[in-house]
Amino acid sequence: MKKLATVAVIPLFAGFLWAQDQVTKTETTTTKTTYSGTLLDAGCLNKHTEKTETTKDQNATTTKTETTNEVTDCPVTTTTTTFALQTPEGQFVRFDEPSNTKIVEVVKSNKDWNSSISERKPLKVSVVGTPNGNVVVMESIR
Repeated sequence: MKKLATVAVIPLFAGFLWAQDQVTKTETTTTKTTYSGTLLDAGCLNKHTEKTETTKDQNATTTKTETTNEVTDCPVTTTTTTFALQTPEGQFVRFDEPSNTKIVEVVKSNKDWNSSISERKPLKVSVVGTPNGNVVVMESIR
């Protein structure tokens, strides 16, 4: 009887050992992209203009509200805290909050950039980052 119990237990333990060897590995790959263009103050990029027009006639009153977005000149200043990059094709790339913080630190420590900022000259940069939804997670800027 002991031999029969031992023989029945061996396959049970073998099954446990085999199950432990089955490991599922998941890897996420991210694509780094290099973006080049002009660094801008993202806080002023879209200026919303609302125009409301009301007309009355004998039977009804009609109100029409029209909202337009216009892109304005948004150079980086010493107080800029959110940044975007305008590519030569006219696309706008925005950055996530940790990236914005890194850019603030780089801007403060780069004397050439500070000179360009005070003269309101465009900052031409190259950014390496990973797209994440509608923002880019920056790895480096130069």
